[in-house]
Amino acid sequence: MEALQQITSPELGDIFREYGQKYIGEHKPSAHEIRIIRLLSKCRTGELGSHLMQCNNCGHIEICHNSCRNRHCPTCQYKDKEQWFDARKKELLQVGYFHIVFTIPSQLNDLTLQNKEIMYNILFKAARESLFQLARDPKHLGALTGAIAVLHTWGQNLMEHPHLHFMVPAGGLSRGGQHWIHSNPHYLFPVQVLSSLFRGKFCAFLKEAFLKDQLRFYGKIKSLQSKSGFNKLLSTLYGKDWVVFAKKPFHLPESVLEYISRYINRVALSNRKIIALKNDRVTILWKDYRDNKCKRMTLPVEEFIRRFLLHILPKGLCKIRYYGILANRNRKENIQCCKDILDGENALHREEELQDGITLKEHTPDVWDELLSVILAKKTGSCPKCKKGQMVFYGLVKNGSTA
Repeated sequence: MEALQQITSPELGDIFREYGQKYIGEHKPSAHEIRIIRLLSKCRTGELGSHLMQCNNCGHIEICHNSCRNRHCPTCQYKDKEQWFDARKKELLQVGYFHIVFTIPSQLNDLTLQNKEIMYNILFKAARESLFQLARDPKHLGALTGAIAVLHTWGQNLMEHPHLHFMVPAGGLSRGGQHWIHSNPHYLFPVQVLSSLFRGKFCAFLKEAFLKDQLRFYGKIKSLQSKSGFNKLLSTLYGKDWVVFAKKPFHLPESVLEYISRYINRVALSNRKIIALKNDRVTILWKDYRDNKCKRMTLPVEEFIRRFLLHILPKGLCKIRYYGILANRNRKENIQCCKDILDGENALHREEELQDGITLKEHTPDVWDELLSVILAKKTGSCPKCKKGQMVFYGLVKNGSTA
């Protein structure tokens, strides 16, 4: 039964354990990629060590194998996502939030794959500067806003599709930090203006990197290393309409919570999307946005691994970045300042409503706290024996004994 389950519902680690070494021998991936393959293949197998978990109600003890904790591992990222959520949940402001997606044209995919670190940093820089330039402009907002940016490099079919997800509050602090300036309730900035500005900044930073000889060109893009070839690429990029997608703002913290849990620490492929491994072929689930339907895709194992490795990030590259009032340096002070200002506004509105004879609804923090308690309760593993207690760390397993 266990063997059958492994065949019909494998995980990424199972695929790397069975085929990873063969792929390394035949395709010669980079040293960084080889390290990732081997690390993910060892995740929760005992090769990385084991520990004991004990139920705090009935005393039931289980042996658990250690995780690799690598950011490319779909098995480990759920826990990291929850830890990130715990650290951010107290920073949510009682305002709407926008979800903005910055995407680069497909003509840049090959160049990006050969120059990941430089191109991803250019993507972050161009998107950030475009967003904050418009935010500072009094014609649009005239305030210092904040943003959390998350890099994704894949599409549903696991092919390269670099893009950034931005979470931006609906407004920002006035100059001097005395007032909160609310944005338009329906949009943050005109999408066409933001898209054109993003295109201009990205191409300018790309040209700067070319002139400084920071880019490398191999294989089918070797022609871009000449000035004429590169200028032809720039002309093509300037002639295209770049895609910047902006959703309507999230009005409640609950919606922000759902957004965070969906996008933070996501990897190219979750284990639940791998549905079969048979005859050296992998079947995965993917969503075809052309007809908005969920479909199955079967790939040779070598092609599956190749596509997954496209999304291995350079060592040390930060995929989650914080800007403006949410930047790491002064985040705590800025968040408290924003909350104080917004709490003052809410208190004034409640007083005006009372004076006008308007019946007040129940205050939202109680609902918010209740939602948090439900989520936190689900995050801790329950005992498989008594179903009542929680499994807590009991000790390390070393050479067959408990340490």
